[in-house]
Amino acid sequence: MTQSQASVAAETNEEELQVSSGSEAEAEAETPSPTPSSTPSPTTTSAGGNSQSGKKRKCSSEIWLNFKQNEREKVYCIHCQKHYKKVKGGTTTHLWRHLEGCVLYKRHQGKTADLIPISETQLGGSDEGDPVWVNGKWDPVKDREMLANVIVGHELPFMFSEYSLFRKYMLYNNPLWQKVSRTTITKECMKVVESERVKLKKVFKDVDKVSLTSDCWTSNRTVGYICITAHYIDSSWKLQKRIITFKDLSPPHSGEVISDAILEAIRKWGIEDKIGTITLDNASNNDKAAGLLRLIFEARDKLHFQGYFFHIRCCAHILNLVVQDGLGKIDKCLTKIREGVKYLKKSPGRLVKFGEIATQLGICTKRSLCIDVKTRWNSTFHMLDVAIHYKLALDGYAQRDSNFEWLPNRPEWEEAEKVRKLLTVFNETTKVFSGSSYPTSNLFLVEIFNVKKAICDAYVDDDGFTRDMSLAMYEKFEKYWGEVNVLMAVASILDPRLKMVSVRFVYGVLYSRDEVGSRIAEVMEKLKSLYGMYAKDFISSSESTARGLSNSGAVPSSSSHPNNNNFWRYLESTWVEEPPVADLDNYLKEPKDRNCANYHNTMPSGLVPATRYHHITLTTKHLA
Repeated sequence: MTQSQASVAAETNEEELQVSSGSEAEAEAETPSPTPSSTPSPTTTSAGGNSQSGKKRKCSSEIWLNFKQNEREKVYCIHCQKHYKKVKGGTTTHLWRHLEGCVLYKRHQGKTADLIPISETQLGGSDEGDPVWVNGKWDPVKDREMLANVIVGHELPFMFSEYSLFRKYMLYNNPLWQKVSRTTITKECMKVVESERVKLKKVFKDVDKVSLTSDCWTSNRTVGYICITAHYIDSSWKLQKRIITFKDLSPPHSGEVISDAILEAIRKWGIEDKIGTITLDNASNNDKAAGLLRLIFEARDKLHFQGYFFHIRCCAHILNLVVQDGLGKIDKCLTKIREGVKYLKKSPGRLVKFGEIATQLGICTKRSLCIDVKTRWNSTFHMLDVAIHYKLALDGYAQRDSNFEWLPNRPEWEEAEKVRKLLTVFNETTKVFSGSSYPTSNLFLVEIFNVKKAICDAYVDDDGFTRDMSLAMYEKFEKYWGEVNVLMAVASILDPRLKMVSVRFVYGVLYSRDEVGSRIAEVMEKLKSLYGMYAKDFISSSESTARGLSNSGAVPSSSSHPNNNNFWRYLESTWVEEPPVADLDNYLKEPKDRNCANYHNTMPSGLVPATRYHHITLTTKHLA
């Protein structure tokens, strides 16, 4: 054999497909991969004695339309990317066997309706949770539905379905994909919205109480809007919220117009008999709307909680009013900072220069300068906080730019730092009030105490400026929170981690010593009244169950008993006993729950044992 014949034969041996008679693992274990150093196979010799050079074996099987070879001497399915190692031989049986069970291949061919599992990690989530099962056969109707969900969920324009790059992407993934016009996808989006509406109505049927929050505003195009959000706690004790109305509101935004819009929304969703509380801003038209709605619910005998908590004033809005009165005292300093930040942000060159100065001074430059919105005090706080962080950099920039005329002087910086210290407390309280993933009513009492303490500490400060600012805040605080909302106290008591401790502590600070006793007695009177209402409902519900068991024949009726006496009737009545009057007292006397970890979470039912205090559990759930 010549040297050229030997080399050709070696190449033929290396590139020849190898057959696996068993599984992939057996093939890897029993048959090693050919290497360049393998002994070349001898070439065949013709009858005439002339040796013929070896030829590469052609991959003529149709299986290679669905399999390819990679650099690691393996073949893989182009549909599911599963790899198989090449083995000696020439058959492709194991590859055909794989193709027969490859769901993605069948889906490509449109020949299967099998379900394909898609894990949460593939969907961008965590490893936890069950996989999502997707229909193996491509369905154009289902495809349009999924696309409509994407557009609605991510707030994309209807034209998204006609974007050329999106269409190329879809056709690349599925050559069978059919183009969808914006007109068609608009109709599909309407179907998705209607489908979700039906699902939410079913959820509301299983909810006992729903609390509403609403707000009205006017856009920069002078179009009025109203948004209504429903809040409820599900069976797993998780706080849920759903926007049930977002629509334009015709002027004028009077109390009658607002109440009609709210009433229309709750009737549309079938929850007009389940409204526990309505939270609105502190505006006269909202007060009028709440009064009109209260009259309607009273007439229907659907005013829950005996009407104690029907109209709740928005605590975040009250806090905003309190802070705005205080910020008016440092308007001069805020104006300088605001105009200085505007001057820097108008020019990229100025910002680059400012950043270089901050870097030279060793100041962290991860925080960005921001301009506030005057009507939102928390944006003013963030603007002030960032400006104080860059105080030295602003001073250095003012020395290099003669046009920068808004640098606060030393006394103004000192005032700004005192204001920031006070507003930090308000900012943390606002975060608690604005929580949407956990109930907040049980936290209000302690947070209001923190606010008043910060205001009082500022008032006793030696600085006249801080005293004047805190005095303006204190007057507004007393106007809205001088009388502590009973809901805050009741919700705090029903938290097993707080019980009466928070009420005694906070009331002892907010009220004089002579008032504390009467104030706490008022709270306890209303709490017991609510407790009695839930206990009565619990008895009525249990009696209905008992009557159902009796009628079904579980217990013989008095008329069917041979002696026909009242014993069975008495026995039936003893099934449902009135909850002990001391249940509430026993609950309050028990030691407080020490589980304070993850405090800002929905209280699980285990914190108030439902087996002993079922009615207290329901009260806690509906007030949370």
